[in-house]
Amino acid sequence: METVVIQARNKSDVKFLMDFARRIGSFAKTIDTEYLEDASLVSLIEKGMKTESVSREEIMNVLNQ
Repeated sequence: METVVIQARNKSDVKFLMDFARRIGSFAKTIDTEYLEDASLVSLIEKGMKTESVSREEIMNVLNQ
């Protein structure tokens, strides 16, 4: 199984994409962008705890998304 992530521009696009996914028999779920940013930061923190360091550039890339 594969997953596709689409970042919609507005709520009407989200509704359209959710309806489309259901019509073709696919599972669809919305995820808040802040959740993805937090998950990325958690990943970097965990990586940093296992290695000597995580670059400033990696952290800034996550924060600027």
